[in-house]
Amino acid sequence: MRAFLTNIFIRVAPFLIFPSIASAAPRTFYELACEIVKIIDTASLTLIIFGLVVYFWGMATGIPHFGDEKGAEKRKNLFFWGIVALFVMVSIWGIVQILQKSLFGENYLDPSGGGAAC
Repeated sequence: MRAFLTNIFIRVAPFLIFPSIASAAPRTFYELACEIVKIIDTASLTLIIFGLVVYFWGMATGIPHFGDEKGAEKRKNLFFWGIVALFVMVSIWGIVQILQKSLFGENYLDPSGGGAAC
């Protein structure tokens, strides 16, 4: 039964997915730019969240062994460079936000706002 349902899903899924992709295709350069900006924005936010999770996981597993002489300097360096990496990711995200607001206006995602709608 499971193989039958998997077979049905594999045959039906492309028909359900591809029309939505085709109708969402950008028609102008502005729509293409909006799509690229949305992808970059989502990717940077995802990387920031992933970085925070990895950093806090490293802290949670490293704090119980923080006082040990063996590897203490390595853990301190990992904590420091983890904070630096998170700072860089948030800074890049801020730069992307500044570029979005300067290129597309203040309310670039609000169709009723002053900026052009994406």
